[in-house]
Amino acid sequence: MQQKWWGIFFGVVLLATFVLWLISPAMGWWLPANVSTFGPDVDYLFYVILGFTGFFFILVEALLVYAMYRWSYRPDQRSTYVHGNHRLELAWTIVPALILLFIAFAQVRAWERIKYLSRFPHPDQLIQVSARQWEWRLRYPENTDRFGQQQDPDQKAAKQWAEVPQIDDLHLTNELHTWKGANVKIFLKTQDVLHSLYLPNLRLKQDALPGKTIPVWFNATESNTAFDPATGLCSEPKDQGWEIACAELCGTRHYAMRGRLYVHKDRADYDAWLKHTLELQRSRKPDEPNRAQPGRGEGVAANTNR
Repeated sequence: MQQKWWGIFFGVVLLATFVLWLISPAMGWWLPANVSTFGPDVDYLFYVILGFTGFFFILVEALLVYAMYRWSYRPDQRSTYVHGNHRLELAWTIVPALILLFIAFAQVRAWERIKYLSRFPHPDQLIQVSARQWEWRLRYPENTDRFGQQQDPDQKAAKQWAEVPQIDDLHLTNELHTWKGANVKIFLKTQDVLHSLYLPNLRLKQDALPGKTIPVWFNATESNTAFDPATGLCSEPKDQGWEIACAELCGTRHYAMRGRLYVHKDRADYDAWLKHTLELQRSRKPDEPNRAQPGRGEGVAANTNR
């Protein structure tokens, strides 16, 4: 009987884990709020994969616990060795293959919408994001309208801007600002090692590869900030502090490579913030310390000295 306790112990642990998983959405231990237009497609794929993997995980672990309890050690019996079961092996090869084939077809539509350059909507805003150990550096054009549908239909000027910084650009560190409903196109780079831009609330994740500029896009369906001209600060409710994370181990301070996503309520609010922040950037003198950055209390422009 003593040997059977191990089977009971494992069964209790797995049952407790399963119960915690069931109550996790009610406890707030689940996915962050989705605020992206293509977020439902990503969540659908997540739940499809979770359903398949969860079912087979529970099945396999239940069989394991049963076997540990039913066939625990018996000093008066010897184990029976089985060399294989071709039918069983064929079954557990074909079933996963069919599941993977289904997932492959199910994800094509979402992949096309999110990743295919030909499916990108014309951007309302451009942002160039450079990753480096251990921060995100973002560059904004002063006038994003010059990259509009009529002014830049084939986006040649946008691609050139992504590669060649302009003197009137705004430079920020670890802050991504946009407005609700804007089609935002990000040109992603890395200055050193492999990083991965991850915005959980937007269901957006893209690796940054050395030597490459990779475009990604999103459209936020909700706002989480408003600019106050009186204080020059952006509000950030605690329950809507949306994160920019690095999802690729990139060095000793990988854990600290974090930023914030600020989605303004409309274009006018964003423009007011942009104008104010540009004035702060241009008012600095070489011998002055960095002035307060809206919403974070850090420098407006990153210090380029390592």
